[in-house]
Amino acid sequence: MAVLTVKLTDDMLKLVSRINFMNFPAHDTWQNREVLTWGIDINSLYGGSYLYEDVSYILGVYDKHIEGTEFDPMGVRFPEEMENYMWELHSYILEHLQDIEELVHQFCNRGGLKAGEYKCKSNERIWEEVK
Repeated sequence: MAVLTVKLTDDMLKLVSRINFMNFPAHDTWQNREVLTWGIDINSLYGGSYLYEDVSYILGVYDKHIEGTEFDPMGVRFPEEMENYMWELHSYILEHLQDIEELVHQFCNRGGLKAGEYKCKSNERIWEEVK
C-alpha cells in the first residue's frame, strides 16, 4: 500500500473549477446502440481553443500577454516565465486528474476543496486533508 498525495494551490483550484465536462458519443455494446456519456476533454480541458489564453483568462492575467501575438496561429503568447508557470499548473492537474476528481466528489459535503495538501492510501482512495 502506497500513500498518494496531491498539493493544490489557489491557482490550481481556479483552473479545476473551470474543467470542461461535456457529452461524448459512445457505443453501448450491451444494447448495441449509440449513447451520450459524460467526460472530460483533455485536449480542451478548460473549454477554449488555446491553452495559455484559457489559463490566463481564468487566472486573471490575460493583460500580461505579449502585444502583437493576439492573432498568432498558436494562440496569444506570454513571457516565457508566465508560460512555464501556466504549463506547470496545467501539467500537474492533468497528471493528477483522477485524484482531483475524487477530491472534488469526496469534499463536496465537507465544505469543498481549499488550497493545501491531501493524502490517501492507494488501496482505499479515501482522501483526507493533511493538517
